[in-house]
Amino acid sequence: MKMPPEWDDIKVFLAVARLGTISKAGARLGIEHSTVSRRIDRLEKSVGSVLFDRMRSGYRLTETGQNLIPFAEKMEDALIEAEEGLEKTQHVEGAVRVGTPEAFGIYVMSPRLVDFHHRHPGIRIELMAQPQFPSLVTREVEILVTLERPKMGRYKVARLAKIDYYLYCSPEYKATHPPIDRLSDLERHSFVDYIHDGHMSEMYRVLEELVPSPKRCFSTTSVIAQRTAAASGLGLALLTPYVANQEKNLINAYPSKPLVTRNLWVAAPEDLLKIKRISMTWDFIRELIDDNPDYFHRFG
Repeated sequence: MKMPPEWDDIKVFLAVARLGTISKAGARLGIEHSTVSRRIDRLEKSVGSVLFDRMRSGYRLTETGQNLIPFAEKMEDALIEAEEGLEKTQHVEGAVRVGTPEAFGIYVMSPRLVDFHHRHPGIRIELMAQPQFPSLVTREVEILVTLERPKMGRYKVARLAKIDYYLYCSPEYKATHPPIDRLSDLERHSFVDYIHDGHMSEMYRVLEELVPSPKRCFSTTSVIAQRTAAASGLGLALLTPYVANQEKNLINAYPSKPLVTRNLWVAAPEDLLKIKRISMTWDFIRELIDDNPDYFHRFG
């Protein structure tokens, strides 16, 4: 090694390794992509070897780059521990990026952020509430609320709750379409649903658990758009109560029991939970479940 690498270069190296492109790494770190490129070049000169194969689709780690990852992460962990020590004696502040399902972020988490801010005014939550779950692997988020339990990685994972899905429609739709007395009656109805094109999590395939070949009249990536379409009378929608109850012109079309149940998980890299602002945000998310007993069933 010709010269000791600088931490700024190592930080950029980890971002590119996790995100795959210099543009994404630059956006994540808040620096120009040209700066990312220069720092990667400088780090490669420092270690005396090529760390990435530059491809049209992005940057891929070479064998040397793969070997550098555990040492780079040790440096990252050491800085995290140092930050943790400082937070014990200083005011807790900084950003925490949280990924959640779309409706959970909008209707469950966002309304309670004012309470969290009053308790922890120095912590700024950056919320990614979207149908496609952001990645913990690439550190796109520090905390992830998800329907899918992460299968691998050094994560702390906890089951938050069970969530139920019911069938909803507008009163006008119910009055002008065949009655739903049993689940077999659903074959005569039209549905609004998610687009299933490989970008959506398989955990959102809730409708097909009721109707093997549902007749979809509208598909979208947004559960809020589904709710709005169902409220207009377009068709039936399979929704959680905390989504459906935001719309006055929706009724439960089959109220006798929940039709589908999913597990809701929360996950975060173990090393990041050593940071106080992240552990405080983790605890806040778990509080949301306890504070909404009508919408969530807590695990024992």
